Parts: sequence; structure tokens; C-alpha cells
Amino acid sequence: MSRALTPSEIKRTRASQSAIRAALAALKASGLAVDKVCVIGGQVEIHCGHVEGETSATKDQGLEQW
Repeated sequence: MSRALTPSEIKRTRASQSAIRAALAALKASGLAVDKVCVIGGQVEIHCGHVEGETSATKDQGLEQW
């Protein structure tokens, strides 16, 4: 059974502004479009769009067009 952590044992981490900027710059350099950036507490979510020039996958299991 685990015990509860005391306040002195809890580590707080948060993403720095420079780390977020570096991640966004790397995404831009690779051609990914960023749709949304969510920062909630110490967590950062970066939601990316599609890659330019990417074709959409069809779900036809290889059937020929009529």
C-alpha cells in the first residue's frame, strides 16, 4: 500500500517559455501546422494539424473507382 506524499516530497515542474517556443519552432521547421496549444498547470499540449501535401487516406480497401 502506498502512502500519501508530504508537501516537501512533491516536486513541481512546469514547462519554461523557452522550451515551448523551441517545440513550436521545431514543429514549424518540420512543416506541421499547430492548431491549438493548451497550457494547464505544468502540462502543455500541442495539437497539430495535417502535413502540407499529405493526401487523405481513402477507406476503400483498394477497390477500383467506377
